[in-house]
Order: sequence, then C-alpha cells, then structure tokens
Amino acid sequence: MYKLEKKGAFESYKTFEKRLNDLSMQGWRVVNVFSDGAFVVAALEKKRL
Repeated sequence: MYKLEKKGAFESYKTFEKRLNDLSMQGWRVVNVFSDGAFVVAALEKKRL
C-alpha cells in the first residue's frame, strides 16, 4: 500500500517531520521525498499484513 503526504504551503518543516514520524509509528515507511513545484511530497509505503 502506498500513500503520498504533501507538506502544506503554510506548514513548517518541523510540523511536517512530526507528521511523518507519527505515520512511521503506525507502520508507514518513507521511500522517497521529492518536490512538486513549491511543495515537498513524501512517498510512503506500508506492508500489508
């Protein structure tokens, strides 16, 4: 299962990092980070049980 998480335009990097850390505690793993124009997008993967 895959998911894209986009950093909001007015969201700080610290808040975005905390959100990604919270998702990692739920079993999600960041596999790639890239920019989409002015946005930062993280691609996450979660193995199905």
